[in-house]
Amino acid sequence: MTVSARLIGYPRIGPARELKWALERRWSGRIQADEFMARVAELRAAHLAEQRQLIGSAVDDFFLYDEVLETALMFGAGAEAAIEGADAFDRLTALARGTPQREAWEMTKWFDTNYHFVVPFFDTEAVGEFRPLPWREPIGEAETTWTVLGPFSLARLAKVADGVDRARLASALATAFADWAGRTAAAMPHFRLQIDEPSLGLLLTEADEQLLAAAYAPLAGLQLADPAFVSVQFGQPSAANVETLARLGFAVQARLEDVPQLQESAAWTALPEHVISVMDGRSVWPDSFTSAERVLAPLIAAGESLTIVPSTSLMFLPYTVAGEELPAGFQFAREKTAALAQWAAALNGGERPAEAQLPDREWPEPGELASRGQRRERRAAQADLDLPAFPTTSTGSLPQTSEVRHLRLQLGRGEIDEASYRRGIDRLITDAIAWQESKGLDVLVHGEFERTDMVEYFAEKMDGFLTTRNGWVLSYGSRCTRPPILAGPPTIDEPMTVREWRIAQAATGKPVKGMLTGPVTIVNWSFRPRGVSDDRLFWAVAGPIAREVSYLVEAGARVVQIDEPAVRERWPLRTAAAPRLREIYARGVRAALNRVFNQPAHVQMHTHMCYGDFGEIVPLWSDAGVDVASIEFSRSKDDSYIRLFYDLFADGHLQIGPGVFDVHSPHTPGREVMAERLDHFREFMEIGDLWVNPDCGLKTRSWDEIERQLDDMVSAAREMRAALPGD
Repeated sequence: MTVSARLIGYPRIGPARELKWALERRWSGRIQADEFMARVAELRAAHLAEQRQLIGSAVDDFFLYDEVLETALMFGAGAEAAIEGADAFDRLTALARGTPQREAWEMTKWFDTNYHFVVPFFDTEAVGEFRPLPWREPIGEAETTWTVLGPFSLARLAKVADGVDRARLASALATAFADWAGRTAAAMPHFRLQIDEPSLGLLLTEADEQLLAAAYAPLAGLQLADPAFVSVQFGQPSAANVETLARLGFAVQARLEDVPQLQESAAWTALPEHVISVMDGRSVWPDSFTSAERVLAPLIAAGESLTIVPSTSLMFLPYTVAGEELPAGFQFAREKTAALAQWAAALNGGERPAEAQLPDREWPEPGELASRGQRRERRAAQADLDLPAFPTTSTGSLPQTSEVRHLRLQLGRGEIDEASYRRGIDRLITDAIAWQESKGLDVLVHGEFERTDMVEYFAEKMDGFLTTRNGWVLSYGSRCTRPPILAGPPTIDEPMTVREWRIAQAATGKPVKGMLTGPVTIVNWSFRPRGVSDDRLFWAVAGPIAREVSYLVEAGARVVQIDEPAVRERWPLRTAAAPRLREIYARGVRAALNRVFNQPAHVQMHTHMCYGDFGEIVPLWSDAGVDVASIEFSRSKDDSYIRLFYDLFADGHLQIGPGVFDVHSPHTPGREVMAERLDHFREFMEIGDLWVNPDCGLKTRSWDEIERQLDDMVSAAREMRAALPGD
């Protein structure tokens, strides 16, 4: 029998981020709708053509902003965002980014990745006819598989209005989709379908099981030329659920390590096709053909036909290592796809691929926890900062304008030398300090103009990391990041941030934050080495970050912020292996945070976190000597995690700045809305514990946009102060 290879997904942003630039030109009005859609059609065609060239088939997963959002829109969700004369893309934009008239839908992390999805909202169980968005119409070409988020995961991930029953919603979604898919298959003989069900691989509750049954009962009679494939990507579904879907005619993804156990169940024989993930779709390290062959060879010898796939979509990887100065052996999306095709050929009797080997490194064990002293003692030591009630601050970065990018481009081209570049950055810093003072902010930031990315900047300054020139990965919408590769335990020999902090602090009498990215976020937003536990990785990176805090304190910094937006990100998903993995992860986070926040009492230690379901990870902060936390909130309606953080420490309340406006939207909600949000937190927070700040950094906004937003924010804080007794 034969072994075939296919993909689950492929990077869609473009090798040179073409989709990013097209989206941003459309949003800014530099191109109109017709030109934009023509460009989108070109990019989609190139996306499919590249896959076919590499592996002989293609997955049509070309979404413009987000698969979850766009699938919901195809079911008619978000109709309230329709504007007279607006097209489907305008409605998508309104829901993803907000408008002056309405706030955007919430955004949160996609499982344990650094991708963010827009959380759809259903206000009714009655969905409309399923209609593909114009850029998602199936093309019906042979060897092309059209993808969509499945009804189970969509209903499970969405927010619903009070009284909406998720199971009935899932059934309605599936019924509408089944009707469309059946008609499409009848009209397109080559129509192939992939249904993404990432929630299926988690440990399901009884309610989840009922939701799954409701979501797939209407799909039982779906007739396609080839069995529809259910991709899982995160975790592994139970054998019982695999069997249920198999008997409905669906092929279901299985992990290589789960195949022996799955073979012993009735699910294996019920499956119409055996699709096995053999490569790590999120790792740039080479995979082991020998390990895969050990499991697959007996199946092939027994006459089984197999399809091999990566574990996930390759959207989590950059396009290619070509043009990068990296050691031989690393694989990005193109190389991993080519390797997968080579593996299939080898399993069919062709030449065996060579096993690529990268050097192993020794990683340190975490050390003991230390104490910063009592919270009340630290507050007393920090009192001379003389901050007002409801102190205002920014969370870090300021707009990275064309002037900043031009400076960076000139340096890269050799048009200016390092000294000229630094003078340009220094001028931007001092101008930013003066601007913040004119706005009335209380604790200032230097703006991070010298940083392209909050992780990459530090990776470039630490030994042990590898960085890339064009290793872009989609984070959300049009925003991309360039994750470094953590190749060995990092070290530093000199300060990384002190020079810029000194320039900023010399320009003002107000406190300026020293601004660092925390060790957990650096690890979680990097490509990590295989086979090294979380606790060792976190501790290794905490070493140089803790040393940098000491450098800042020695230079005179009184306020230091350590950003940790990604503590929740790699928290092990709720699978059978979760208890053991979570114990290791929690131990590592506690030790790493304790190491970097353990600073003298007179230094006010801040942190920042955003976009995640924080509930489970709140206790991980209990050993960190954090004084102030700014936390994303503006898109949320649930303050439970703010309350958990506020009451976390036994020796007193944590000071918290819940974000009062969404930095991912160009619009301001207005002073009144911000004041209402602050009033809400006054209900359970003491006056001295409440800070006023945006959700996140402001680097992606323009100066005009943040001027309106920060003016409203400072006005809201002043309104709160004016209402205090005695004022």
